[in-house]
Amino acid sequence: MSYGIDIFDDFRRMMREMEKLMGNMTEEMYKRLPVVREPGFREPFVDINETADEVIVTAELPGVSKENIELNLADNSLEIKTTQKEEVAVEKEGFRKRERRSMNFYRLIELPCGVDSSKAKANFNNGVLEVRMPKLEKVKKQSIKIE
Repeated sequence: MSYGIDIFDDFRRMMREMEKLMGNMTEEMYKRLPVVREPGFREPFVDINETADEVIVTAELPGVSKENIELNLADNSLEIKTTQKEEVAVEKEGFRKRERRSMNFYRLIELPCGVDSSKAKANFNNGVLEVRMPKLEKVKKQSIKIE
């Protein structure tokens, strides 16, 4: 006897809802992932802290030498870029090993406020970069006398 009811209708409907839910979750996850602006570069992990007087950016740059870090500050954004390649070769009797790795990082960070680029200072220690940028002084409200 056939009643015209497919016992798998509920199952198919549930599967469509799950696929829709997973698709939305995946889209949201990709929105939150760091965007690599240049191929071959990874984004370093950063912390941005704002105090009353300055903006402090801390970035993790493991395996990078201080000489290979390029910092640029313009238009309320800080650009961090590193390019470093390393090659290690070991040759022993009957054995040869060669390894290559690159530590290329790139990050463009939009700052929360205007900073004084002429007074910015950077420090690099044990793979951690710290950039301190004093905030621009806010223009105080001035009265204008009407003549």
